[in-house]
Amino acid sequence: MMQTSVEMHRARRWLWLGFLTAASVLFSLGLACATPFAALGAIAALNMGRRDAVILILAAWLANQAVGYGILAYPQTFESVAWGAAMGAAALIGTLVAHRIAGQLAPMGRAFTTVSAFGAAFLTFEAALFAASFLLPGSGEPFSLAVVGQILLTNTVALAGLLVLYRLGTAIGLVAGHAPRVTAAVSAA
Repeated sequence: MMQTSVEMHRARRWLWLGFLTAASVLFSLGLACATPFAALGAIAALNMGRRDAVILILAAWLANQAVGYGILAYPQTFESVAWGAAMGAAALIGTLVAHRIAGQLAPMGRAFTTVSAFGAAFLTFEAALFAASFLLPGSGEPFSLAVVGQILLTNTVALAGLLVLYRLGTAIGLVAGHAPRVTAAVSAA
């Protein structure tokens, strides 16, 4: 039985979401659970509808938590769980802000929109975590210029790699390209 184009599109969509989630697991393992949520959020914002972007970020966050607690032996304390939840919320908010920015700036060109969506995802993610630091136990060290700079560098390198993967995915027909996302963002706004 042959698949319809709708079924093939759906299969490719889920395969691509799974592939990006698997990439987030590799990031978590390779970077000691420092998943580049801003980079993932920007890629999702630029190339997916809002629902798929949310699915990707939630799946990446769940995968990050599974790696952290299941493989890297994160401490099972209130502080650890609370910060994990805060990180998930920050990643989701950052992705939604980046999605909104990407939709609004799409007419300004792909490069400008990419940089803007990434900047929005990163700044929102960091701001949300900083806000959480007033409610959750911990020190201010994670918000030092050196640490934030390292996180920015990690996310920038990850974004470059994810953009290459996206281009490869587009070239082999795994993803449809960016035009459908822009149209969906304008109609969803």
